[in-house]
Formats: sequence, structure tokens, C-alpha cells
Amino acid sequence: MWKAFAPLLILVVATAVPLTSADEGKYSTKYDNVDLDEILNNDRLFNNYIDCLLDDGDERCTPEGKELKGVIPDALQTECSKCNDKQKARVDKVVKFIIDNKKDVFEKLKAKYDPDGTYFEHYERHLKELS
Repeated sequence: MWKAFAPLLILVVATAVPLTSADEGKYSTKYDNVDLDEILNNDRLFNNYIDCLLDDGDERCTPEGKELKGVIPDALQTECSKCNDKQKARVDKVVKFIIDNKKDVFEKLKAKYDPDGTYFEHYERHLKELS
């Protein structure tokens, strides 16, 4: 089911930047307490992350954004198996926010990271279960 998190991983990783910990084989918890609401509700911060994620290069990315781009493929392929429960919940929060408040951004992320709709189809069912 976590395979469905293409668009959401994009943003959660952008806001939490999970880095792989060699010791545990999990994403680092270093950013698990970052204030997501501050990023989601600040257009400048939010748009900076989105610009990075949508850019084909890394010119628009902070170092964290570059790391995010490296994590996304792994997280999608492993259905977020390296995510802890808190990170999964944060993914849900970010995706719900984007779908509800930034539909145009969601469509752009989906077009780039899930052009055939495979991941979103599964995630959409997951979101309905949360409601």
C-alpha cells in the first residue's frame, strides 16, 4: 500500500528529509519534529520545495532537496518500508493538505512522479480509509 505514496513522499521527504541510517536500514528521524504546518502554510517555503521537486536539475534545490530527490525512488520502490510510523503519518498529512489546498501542485507532482497513476490510485484508497 505504501507504494502509492509517490506524490506524498515527494512532499514529506521535502519537509522531513529522511536520510537513510546505515545502522538501522531506516530513514533518519533527524527531521521528524520539523514543524510541517509552518512549511505547508508558508507559501515561500512550500514553493521552494515544490520548485526543487519539479525541476529536472538540482539548481533550485537546497542540499536537503537534493537528498530528497535521491530518497524518493527508493521510498516508492520499497513502499516506504524504511519509514517509521511517524513519517508515514506525516506523509498522510502532507498529501491531504496538498490535495485539499494545492490541487494544481498535486497534479504537477503526480504528472512528474506518477504519470500513469499507479501510485496515486492505491494512495487514494488509503486516504479514504483515513477519512
